[in-house]
This record gives sequence, C-alpha cells and structure tokens, in this order.
Amino acid sequence: MDPFLLQDAHRVYADRGGREDGRLAARRLLDERLRQMVHWPTGQEYARLAEDLDADGRWADAALLRQIAATDHLLTEARTHWNTRYATRPRTAGERDTRRLIDADLIDFDPEGPYWGIDGSNYWPGYTSLETGPLQAPVVLVSGRGLWQLVSGFDDQAAVARWLHDRGAMASGPLTPPDVPSLPRAVLEEHILARMLCRTGDLPASMASLPLTTFTADARYDIYAAIITVASMGQRWNVEHVAAELGRRMDWVPEWALSRHGGQGTPWPQAYLRRLANTEPLSYAVPRLLADDTQAQFESAAPGTGAQRWAGAARNTSQVPGNGRRSKHTTEAEAGADATPQAWRPSIGRRPEGPAPRL
Repeated sequence: MDPFLLQDAHRVYADRGGREDGRLAARRLLDERLRQMVHWPTGQEYARLAEDLDADGRWADAALLRQIAATDHLLTEARTHWNTRYATRPRTAGERDTRRLIDADLIDFDPEGPYWGIDGSNYWPGYTSLETGPLQAPVVLVSGRGLWQLVSGFDDQAAVARWLHDRGAMASGPLTPPDVPSLPRAVLEEHILARMLCRTGDLPASMASLPLTTFTADARYDIYAAIITVASMGQRWNVEHVAAELGRRMDWVPEWALSRHGGQGTPWPQAYLRRLANTEPLSYAVPRLLADDTQAQFESAAPGTGAQRWAGAARNTSQVPGNGRRSKHTTEAEAGADATPQAWRPSIGRRPEGPAPRL
C-alpha cells in the first residue's frame, strides 16, 4: 500500500485522538482514496493488507490497518443512526396542508429546482394561485429531512431569489431572514443556535434541554449536538471548540450523504456554523418551536391520526406518480439515487435518515 496514503491515515487517526472517531475517520479516508483507484475495500481486505505489511516489517502501518479493519460495525452503526434520526418526529399540520396543496395541483414548482441549501435542505421555488386568485404568488418549499414547510408571503420573485442566494453554500456573512410576514421554522431554529453561539461558555438550561429533533435539517441537528456536547464537558467553550466537535461528528455521516455537506471534508456545515455565529439572534424562537412540536405530538397521538399518517406514508412511497422520496433506504445505492427529489412535484413524507447523536 502507498506509504503516503498511510501517512495521511495516521495523521487523520491522530487528529481525532484515536479511539472510535479516529479509526472511523481513517477508514473513511482510505475507503474514499482506494475506491477512486480500484473500487474497494472491505474490512477483510484491510486485514489482509495488514498481514502483508507485517511481513514487510511495517508494524506501525499494520497495526493501524488492523484497527481500521475492525470498523465495519461502526459503518453499520453510523448508517443505522442516520436512517433513524428523524423517525420519531410527528408530521405537523403544516406538512399535511402542504401535501394537500401539492396533491390538488395548486403549486407549480420551478423545473430547475430544487436547490441545495447550506443547511442540508432542499429549497424549491414555485408559484401558487391559492392566495391571490388569478395572480400567481411566489412560494418556496423547504424540504429538510425532519420537516417540510411551504414558505409564502414573498412580494415578488426577486425576494425569493435573494433568500435562495443567502441559503446557498457560496453565501457569506450573517444569515438573512426572508422578507415574509411569518418567519419559517428553519430561520427560528437558526436563531436558537445563533444565541447559543453568542453566549459561548454559558449555555442556558432552556436551550440545552431541547430535543435534538427540534432541529429539522441535518446541519442544524449536528451543530446543536456539537454545542451541547462541548458544553457538557463543564469548561468554558467557544466557537472553535464547537467546530472541532462538529468535525468529529461529520466522520459519522454516511458516504452517500456527503454531497449534502459539500463532499469530502464536509465544508458546508463548518461554513454554516461560522455564519450562525455572526447572526443576530431572536428571543422568542424557543417557546414557539416547543409549542409547535407539542401540538404535533398531541395531534399524532389523537385517535386515528397514526393510522392516517402511516397510510399517507405508504402512499408517498408507492402511489404518488414520480415520487422522489422513499420512507427508508434499503441500500446505499438507493440512498444516493434518492438524495435529490427527481419529481416535478415532490410529495410529503418522513425520511428517517440522520447520524447518531454522540453525546
């Protein structure tokens, strides 16, 4: 095996402090580099390589590869947690309403969409005639893995374009809310994180106790998990500490999901963290989101609601023409194909993927 490649693996392993994080990071690195060349390997092949290196007297390299060979279960663990991250989130009334609008052909989506956001969600602009009669009103469907929300109230298409640009991976500076009467959930979640990052070293109890699934897009979920992980160590912390913990969490993102994080190295969540740290927070976001989630829990527990919900999910996966979302991934190949909705009109359903909360 190329000694320079193994030098990189040693560096990644040491940077992560060894243990499971280091082994998994080194495995990801070697998998990615080797698959570019020969479309392998598996854990067994790493073990055989270790034996060859032992025979050549390269004992340190062989020891590292043996640790990497034993990470198949970590890859399975990461995939399982990713697939079940949002499984417990109930569907909201807003999601059900949005689904009805789509099914009734009241929304025409931009055929060039959807557009990936820095938070890991899709942003799909379109028009609806629902509010303004014969005039088409611009809207944006925000489809994160934990929540789908239709954002309306834009004055014109230029207002939509400004917000979509601000949500893109190439934008910089503080995050700018859309010019709409009621801020969407994605923005409210961001302002909770922004407040945490403004008060580094001091995490209010009301924020530290929020469920991880309060944050309905993968990047926000992981940034929140990184914040509370660092804060739980009992020492003063800052954005750099959060960035380091976020980097460790990114090692647990399945290979097929890396494109939503900017590819290898996952640069988008780190850029998103920096933008959140420069965003002026609001004060009312926590109670509003808790109220919304509590209401959704009550509705999901009402008689008949669960059956209706799962019947709707079954329809999403088998009966909606051109549906771009499946209820779960059965293989990594399917997961890659399903990363972006392919349909002209998306359907609403819970996609239960997401990496483990490692707290």
